[in-house]
Amino acid sequence: MQRYQRQMRFHPFGENGQNALTRANILILGAGALGSHVVEQLARMGAHHLTIVDMDIVEESNLHRQALYTEDDAVNMTPKVYAVKDKIAHINSNVDVQTYYQEIDSTNIEDLLRDVNPDIVIDGMDHFKIRYLINEACHKHNIPWVYGAAVGSKGTVYGIDFSGPCLKCLLKRMPSSGESCAINGVLPPVISQVASYEVSEAVRYLSGHGFSKKLITINAFDIDYKTMNVDILKDDTCEVCAKHHYTLLETKQQQQIESLCGKTYLFRYDASVFEHADYFPGDIVKSTSFAKLIKDDDYEITLFKDGRMNVYGVEDDDEANKLYHYYLKAIK
Repeated sequence: MQRYQRQMRFHPFGENGQNALTRANILILGAGALGSHVVEQLARMGAHHLTIVDMDIVEESNLHRQALYTEDDAVNMTPKVYAVKDKIAHINSNVDVQTYYQEIDSTNIEDLLRDVNPDIVIDGMDHFKIRYLINEACHKHNIPWVYGAAVGSKGTVYGIDFSGPCLKCLLKRMPSSGESCAINGVLPPVISQVASYEVSEAVRYLSGHGFSKKLITINAFDIDYKTMNVDILKDDTCEVCAKHHYTLLETKQQQQIESLCGKTYLFRYDASVFEHADYFPGDIVKSTSFAKLIKDDDYEITLFKDGRMNVYGVEDDDEANKLYHYYLKAIK
């Protein structure tokens, strides 16, 4: 325990907190900006059992705000979960990192929770629909989770154990897609601040102090910080935590076309498409066993080995729908 003596001298945490953190089974959903910072902090603190789920590869545009990753990872298009596992092994060899290189959706999140059996779930995702799904799944399986989000210079953190309001209580409707990291940008300091508060809430909970019960809001550019006690916002008619209606969780069907950040759309095809990428219009710029980069006129495409395809430069839903079927026809 010599390695962790400085944090153990902090009385509210102490040896008991360190032992609890070492034993805890922690699931981090997402290994992007928030998730990579969360994983690094937990590993350095001595959390020995970490499971990380992410579907993405490292790209150069990630490097300004995401922890752990290097230019070599971007050049090699390394899946983020594998890059994290490698870096954590050099930071703290006592940490057991389990990885899932996959999407998180209604078809697999419950299996994931059963397989991992986490003591706590930490949010490292970048869009709200998934967070509502996490909220439903964690409520159904009685697992506490920490919500965190950041865009521009603003961030929000809230620990949810369902004794107070859940995410659906606080945000009855999914926020509009008006603000996103692609449109509004993101300032790196707010990422590390949000991740730090997420880790703090997790450490509080795991060491027996419970969540703070506060909704934490941060503005890293205005140097502003607020907390709000949200217990009074618990909704006795909430569809999730009051009525146990799991609408997203019970929709066991993936969307074939999904709008992501900015002008990016996700297309879902059969996994066999990866082996037939040569039939795609355009040129294959780079290829690895995990992903292929394709340039087709004004579109930049990342094709993943499971058949997912991110298409950059799509203006709207109509264009996305036409493009999806155009590429589908090209590979049949």
